[in-house]
Amino acid sequence: MENKNLETEVIKTENLKKAKKSPKQKLIKNQAFLKRGSFSLAITATVIIGAIVLNILVGALANRFNLEFDMTSDKVNTISDDNIDFIKNKVKDEITITMCATEDDYVGGYMAYYAQQYNVTESQTDAEYYKQTISLIEKYRDYNRKIKVQFLDTQSTEFADISAKYSDITLNYGDILVSAKINDTERFRKIGFTDIYELYEDQSYAAYGYTVSSISGNNIETSLTSAISYVISNEDKYIALLTGHSAKDYTENYKKLLEQNNYNVEVIDDNIINSINNKYDAVVIAAPNEDFLGNEIVALNNFLNNSGKLDKGLIYFANASNPYLPNFSDFLAEWGIGVEEGILFEPDANNHIPEKNTCLASASSGNDDITSDLNFCITGYNVPLTPLFESKRDITVTSLVETSDTVVAAPLGTKEGWNGHDQYTGKTYSTVIQSVYSDYDNSGDVSVAIQSYVMAFSSTEFINSEYLEYSDVSNKNISLAVTERAALAEDTGISFATKQITTESFADKVTESAVSVIKWIFVIIIPIGIIAAAIFVYIKRRNA
Repeated sequence: MENKNLETEVIKTENLKKAKKSPKQKLIKNQAFLKRGSFSLAITATVIIGAIVLNILVGALANRFNLEFDMTSDKVNTISDDNIDFIKNKVKDEITITMCATEDDYVGGYMAYYAQQYNVTESQTDAEYYKQTISLIEKYRDYNRKIKVQFLDTQSTEFADISAKYSDITLNYGDILVSAKINDTERFRKIGFTDIYELYEDQSYAAYGYTVSSISGNNIETSLTSAISYVISNEDKYIALLTGHSAKDYTENYKKLLEQNNYNVEVIDDNIINSINNKYDAVVIAAPNEDFLGNEIVALNNFLNNSGKLDKGLIYFANASNPYLPNFSDFLAEWGIGVEEGILFEPDANNHIPEKNTCLASASSGNDDITSDLNFCITGYNVPLTPLFESKRDITVTSLVETSDTVVAAPLGTKEGWNGHDQYTGKTYSTVIQSVYSDYDNSGDVSVAIQSYVMAFSSTEFINSEYLEYSDVSNKNISLAVTERAALAEDTGISFATKQITTESFADKVTESAVSVIKWIFVIIIPIGIIAAAIFVYIKRRNA
């Protein structure tokens, strides 16, 4: 009996020993637990702090840089690379862009009411254009902190103060005012609705006595950057359009283009030109159908000579539908520019618009850096132009843009698809010719090189055709570049492709293989990965 009790007591003692742990064992266990807990707490704290720091960093970067990504296929909400370069590197002074509207009102519907005065009917696409305008304007500020953008309620006292300050102009709802103070002189320019938006006029309702328009493009980049270029510039350039000898005015689009690029443009519609004011930097003659008299030729020469100071330019746009002008052609010949009768005809189908042999392509001759970045040009009604010499009596003649060597000078009145070209020998004709007279001004202590230019285009379609707004056709670019040189202007040729918003569908781009890949990723691979990770964590913690 005693043995059994003793045995029971021994078992109880051993069980008690097993049940109780020493203080050292408890400390070791607590330290291990604390170590694992502290490690987990440290990881959690690190992740939280990292998320906070990342959020602050992204916010700071967003305030300093443009971090948006344009997912549209045509990058309609992205500023052009050339424009970004201008904004970052050319703008050194403080610029203020004042929007005559609040941001919410501009994109929220009131612009649709304002647009009615231009017969623009409200549509969903129009609303997208208004949003696009605000988005692009704000990017100017993102790329250069010297550019300030402010939105003003037209009913506010701040707007009243602005209107009073710039009382020479009338500011309407939706207008944009660009201003800067350069050398203690306030310079400013207003951008209106039609400067920003390109309108398409629907003639379907013309029979009922009214027309309806819609917005077909956004020119905010060209208009806004041109205005900025103007307010930071210290010089004004004046262009005169001599229209008195032309039965039809082909310069409407060209005039608007020049004004957008900071030229002061004036029209001289006198039938007889006795003299030309030397305030003009260049004069433009487009498609004259009446010849110039002897005294008018003298007036043109006197203008270009500028009392021996030169620094003037003349730009001529020809048109094959107009008659041959002997006097004016002789004037151009003195400057080394040959004008033939006829119309350019392109037999090679690779170099003309389908079924339009007289609407041909021409490209840079590679003889001048003015055309180094240009694509091809497309023009119809081209007059045959050729350089008569390379250099003569201080006059240098350069062919800037040329046709292919298969072009022939067809008789006037030649129809499309004409088969008589086989009787002619094809050759290269010029579509843009530059003639420059060079001299030196010795009136000061140091001789200074001076020039006057005569520029000739083979067709008015360089400045008046449907191809003017094509981003891959260089009609507009070469016209601006030549005008800049003829007027002796610097950095004034600013033009960017019109941005157009289209309602596009990506349904045709979603293939069965793409759907299969997406299913595998989101339905199979990702769920399996999550389950595997969960199992791994569970086993790891169970064995810990």
